[in-house]
Amino acid sequence: MKTLIKAAAAITCLFGAAPVVAAPVTYDCEITSYEKYGWLSPRVLVFVDHEEKVTGVMDGIIASVQKTPMIVPYDQRSKNRLKLKWTVNNIDARSGSAKASYSATMDEPRMKLSITARVHGYDNRPSGSGPCKRSNIKLRK
Repeated sequence: MKTLIKAAAAITCLFGAAPVVAAPVTYDCEITSYEKYGWLSPRVLVFVDHEEKVTGVMDGIIASVQKTPMIVPYDQRSKNRLKLKWTVNNIDARSGSAKASYSATMDEPRMKLSITARVHGYDNRPSGSGPCKRSNIKLRK
């Protein structure tokens, strides 16, 4: 019996020391925009798979243009933060159509997304941030 307990303790120590493989996660973020023109969606989904080094985003603007999530470059800036960058073309705007480049920082431990946009041809720099929660929505590659 003592041998079985020692073996179980040894196995537990070995697995406890092994790195845990993080499962893919989806964050559902509610963004408060600091501007009034609608360049930032009030809801942004962020898909993260650290093992495969894949990230993606989906929001109302992307949905209106291409209907599917965008795969974005995986850029882990620190143990806690991911940088996400993407560009959306042909966004409906008062002047016809516009192009916007987005940059966001996902702070995973704090469950917070901060986002800024550069709308090409306009002077304003929309920005916003908000809390995120884990979701069961999956990114389909």
